[in-house]
Amino acid sequence: MTNQEFYENHLKLLAENDVNVLVEHDYHDDAEMILHVADEPIHLKGKEALLQQLGDYLKYIYRGFISTEKLAITDDSIFLEATINTTNGPSKVYDALYMKDGKIFRHYSGLK
Repeated sequence: MTNQEFYENHLKLLAENDVNVLVEHDYHDDAEMILHVADEPIHLKGKEALLQQLGDYLKYIYRGFISTEKLAITDDSIFLEATINTTNGPSKVYDALYMKDGKIFRHYSGLK
């Protein structure tokens, strides 16, 4: 699967709203996520932490994908700016994904 195909499939998994499938399919066993959504960065390590964080995100915040404004893809990374629908209305998101073994190894995410 190319990283372009991975990105398109990632959006489909988000739409399915199943955190277990999303984390198992898309995230490396040693994945880390760094969130810039509060005053201080939030650093998560491992699938259990991701299941909790992404589960809350899907349950309480995310309400659907609207559009991709910018997308840069290389052999080992995906960087994007997109608009999503949230419980507070449309929001801009910024994500940088470092890929390893076809899965997300490091995920940097911000919300504006």
